[in-house]
Amino acid sequence: MRLLSRYRTALIVLSGIGALYALLGFVVAPYAVKTYAIPALAERLRHPVVLGDVRINPFTFSVMLTAFEIREPDQTPMLGFEELFVDFEGTSLVRSAYLFDEIRLTLPFGLVHIRADGTLNLLGLMPPAQGSPTEPVPPLPDAKAKKAPVPPVEIRLLSIRQGVIEYRDDSKRKPVTIDVVPIEVTLRNFGTRRGGENAYAFSAEFGEGETLAWEGTVHLDPLESDGHVTLSNVKLNTFWPSLRDRFRFDILSGAVLVDARYHFDTSAAPVNLQVSEGKFLLSDFRLSAAGERDPVMTVPTLTIEGIRMNLPKREAEVGTIALSGAEVRAWLAEDGIVNFKPLFAPLGETQEARVEPERPATEPGKPWSVAVQAIEVTKSQVALEDRSLKTPVLLAIDDLHVTVNGLQVPLKGSLPVSAAFRLNQQGTVESQGTLQLDPLQAALTLKLAHVGLRPFQPYLDRTMQVDIRDGELELDGELAYRSRHDPEPMIQYTGQLGLNNLHVADGVSAQEFLGWTALGLNKVALEVAPTKVKIGEITWRDPTIRFVTAKDGTTNLSRVMKGPAEGPAQSPAQKPVEATTPKKTTAPTPIDVNVVRLSKLSATFIDESIEPVVTTGIQDLSGTIKGLSSKQITKAEVALTGTVDEVAPLKIQGQINPLSEDTYTHLTFLFKGVDLTAVSPYAGKYVGYPITKGKLSLDLMYQVSKQQLVGENKVLVDQLTFGEKTDSPDATSLPVRLAVGLLKDRRGRIDIDMPVRGDLNEPDFRYGRVVLNALVNLITKVATSPFSALGGLVGGSGEDLQFIDFMAGSEVLESAEQRKIESIAKALQERPALRVDVAGAADPARDREAMALQKIGAEVQRRFTQGGTKNLQAVPSPSREFELLSDLYAEKLGKQPMKREELPGGKFVERVLTVDELRQQLFPAMTVEESELRQLAQGRARAIREHLVEQGQLPEDRVFLIDAELTPSEGKRVRVKLNLTGS
Repeated sequence: MRLLSRYRTALIVLSGIGALYALLGFVVAPYAVKTYAIPALAERLRHPVVLGDVRINPFTFSVMLTAFEIREPDQTPMLGFEELFVDFEGTSLVRSAYLFDEIRLTLPFGLVHIRADGTLNLLGLMPPAQGSPTEPVPPLPDAKAKKAPVPPVEIRLLSIRQGVIEYRDDSKRKPVTIDVVPIEVTLRNFGTRRGGENAYAFSAEFGEGETLAWEGTVHLDPLESDGHVTLSNVKLNTFWPSLRDRFRFDILSGAVLVDARYHFDTSAAPVNLQVSEGKFLLSDFRLSAAGERDPVMTVPTLTIEGIRMNLPKREAEVGTIALSGAEVRAWLAEDGIVNFKPLFAPLGETQEARVEPERPATEPGKPWSVAVQAIEVTKSQVALEDRSLKTPVLLAIDDLHVTVNGLQVPLKGSLPVSAAFRLNQQGTVESQGTLQLDPLQAALTLKLAHVGLRPFQPYLDRTMQVDIRDGELELDGELAYRSRHDPEPMIQYTGQLGLNNLHVADGVSAQEFLGWTALGLNKVALEVAPTKVKIGEITWRDPTIRFVTAKDGTTNLSRVMKGPAEGPAQSPAQKPVEATTPKKTTAPTPIDVNVVRLSKLSATFIDESIEPVVTTGIQDLSGTIKGLSSKQITKAEVALTGTVDEVAPLKIQGQINPLSEDTYTHLTFLFKGVDLTAVSPYAGKYVGYPITKGKLSLDLMYQVSKQQLVGENKVLVDQLTFGEKTDSPDATSLPVRLAVGLLKDRRGRIDIDMPVRGDLNEPDFRYGRVVLNALVNLITKVATSPFSALGGLVGGSGEDLQFIDFMAGSEVLESAEQRKIESIAKALQERPALRVDVAGAADPARDREAMALQKIGAEVQRRFTQGGTKNLQAVPSPSREFELLSDLYAEKLGKQPMKREELPGGKFVERVLTVDELRQQLFPAMTVEESELRQLAQGRARAIREHLVEQGQLPEDRVFLIDAELTPSEGKRVRVKLNLTGS
């Protein structure tokens, strides 16, 4: 009984202890938690804390908390869970590890709230900072102190079910809300003891189909993990609203997939982090300027595969970066800035400058090395717009394919690259080769086909008034570029270059003035810095040039280049002072062109300033120019043939060297049989007579050497015939018909040798002006001195032929004057288009005196033969002549023929006048009428005409008598002037 009593007592004690233990576990502990622990926690956190129920099983060492919440002051739930169950293994009390059978957290939730003032709600849970300066500062732990070992932890089952995280940002202009739900975590046999190989898993869902998943192993002491992380189909719009205000762009859409395996180990120094089998996928990505809905960048698919990273070694590798179907809209704004520059520029800092704390200088570690095996861009397009121009330029690049292989950072070696795209839906661009980035070098093949020029028109509008209606650029060759190019050139290009199907119109009249079928530069070898050009062959097919002179006298070619913009007048003080140092002449750029082949050039010249409009042209000009070079001693051979106005043959031959420093030209131009009626309106306006018939042939030779022009112009005009005179106010006052008549021979041809000279160094030198001046001088000389030109035909002085001299009072031609008239007749026979006008002349003084003396002699003769008994041809004797003159004197003057003379000593005597004195005093009394003088003048003219007709054998219709002239004559003889006129 005593033994039974002893056991009973022990049993009662044990039962009491068990009951007390149960009471403490089941009742007291939950009550204490709810009554004391929860209020204490609320007081420390300064937030309301609510706990629904606490259930503790002291025998199974399990605890369950339900309906736990930490609330905002306004009773809004902030943190909490629906249920927390912890099942602790009691044997852990006697083991060197903490063992949990299960830890289960159900419906955990958290509210991350950024208030309108920018404060974070969770920061309110932190204890206030200790502000008392007298409060002792706890000593810093000794870094060298040995760290106490952490007991191992083992959890057979750790699970988080249906977790929720709500993120709300009210500091944005538009509040942002993000929900991460559900969060599912399941870890089995989780332990911190090393050597375990158990695998764990974690998953969370941000939205429908947006998941974060992890599986792997974790060791806590030291921290080490191997795992596989997957972020699937995460919409960028889920997180972007919380970041939008920090950027100048908006992400309209996009989804990200990240998948990688990793190894993380803190036991090593530095931390060992390695990533392998990484993959990144961006899909349906669209980016726009802030506040706009039209995307400037669209990426259907961006894939990065084969990602590997080794943090300790600072090495990263990427297998392939593939971009497919991307669309980019870029533009150059009016201020010259590309739209992407401000788009990605950081937002401005606040007014208070941020002061970064000074950080201790650290030795730079090993630089990162990054290797990318391949970068591939496929089926992408880029729209480039230049809005800095008055008319924006839009360049559309589509079907873009780019491949770059073997990219390494730091940059080293050459990268194989290739690119191809279509430009403006018409042209194609292809290139491949190698690219080196540091220093920048490139060796590429480049091929352009059917690249249209029309889209680039606005760039020409800045300086030119032309309209490119069509044209295609072709290029096929090899390009080399070197940023550090000494001693080699910076740029080298070898290959072909072409500009085909060009059509250019005048920007003012909208009429096409330039075009060709093909312009090809073959076997091109171009070097830049230093510059050197070598071209094997230039072929120019079917070029067409239209040269138009408008009604105001301006030409379409002169309007091509725009004049400088008008600005404020510059004062004399603002004008720059010209340097007195002589300018250093630079050697010409070395240029060699083996051959230029010209095929069927057509040039049309239209002059609208003339009525009717004049249209002439050169057609089918073809041939070669061989051996063009900038070398001084080289001369290129020119051989070109064509037609003028589709009929007259044209030939150009000779040598040129236009590329050398001392320009050299020696060319001959041969025109044959050009119809002059095409330029008849010019003749009507400037000559005063239209051309009704005639052909022109030219044999021109021009030689330019050392800036000196020497030209020989052989002009042949056949059957030039003028029409009726026009009333043009611009017509020359020169006697053009006369000049033509003097130049035209008996066969109707005008053959002129017209040399010209000029100095190309003169500022106002023009080839056309030199030739025109020579022609005008020739015509002026012929027209103003026709007898000089006529004298050249017979080898005499032109001035002598213009006048026929007569003795005073006589109309008889002397033998010398007869020979002059015969010479004139001979010259006129060579110039059948000329006529001669004879204007009889008489000197009122000399001829009157001579005619009066003739009348005196006639009266003396009449009186001598009076009565008819004597021979009329007989001459009176001197004494008889004195008597007859004395009688005539007394009769006419009414006095005796006496003269009073003073003798030496002052005495006067009278004497009889001599025969000569009688004649001299009688002729004033003999009346000679003006009509008699005119009859004398006309008689002289008739004598000249008769000699021209009879002895000179000129047709009478080529000799005309015009009104006589009564004018004083110079010299002893009276001169009759001859005038030439053209028919």
